[in-house]
Amino acid sequence: MRLPEKLIERITDRILKELYETEKLIEPEDPYTFKKRIISIFKDAEEEERLLDEKTKEILKEKLSLLEETSLDYRTAYKTVRNKLAEEMNIHTSRRERMNQIAQRIKDMIMEDPTIEIYEEPSLIRNKIREILMEAVKEEEEIDREVRERIRSYSKRIVEGTPEWNHLYKRIYDDALKRRGLL
Repeated sequence: MRLPEKLIERITDRILKELYETEKLIEPEDPYTFKKRIISIFKDAEEEERLLDEKTKEILKEKLSLLEETSLDYRTAYKTVRNKLAEEMNIHTSRRERMNQIAQRIKDMIMEDPTIEIYEEPSLIRNKIREILMEAVKEEEEIDREVRERIRSYSKRIVEGTPEWNHLYKRIYDDALKRRGLL
């Protein structure tokens, strides 16, 4: 799940505000460093997903002749291989499960950091983080749905996964981000 940088910043600011300023669940010694560490968790997750996609493409490239022989749809094969690799790499592929995973990592970082004072139970901290992340997922899903609807509204049928569809999706997605002030 690749989130726009500004959305990650907004999420990070909200986590800091909710956990520290509003509810006083935690108190980081240095809020700026705390924010940077949360951002790095998102960057690490993004890098994991980039590597997952790369490995998936490598495997399919090696097995291209098998795909052609069996007349297997590339997109179906891609999803199958990606899901299997994700399972092996312990990367959740659904947006909601991925955000749960990231919430757990943020909570673990908080619990392990000696420069952060903790005033509440870890489960309460994790639930608050998860709540913030789920709201971001809803916003991202809303943008995705809007983009897909616009593509479907075109008079020419454009097949998902084709270079034309991917290019159009990125362009419309970027426009939607700009309208929301996220790009």
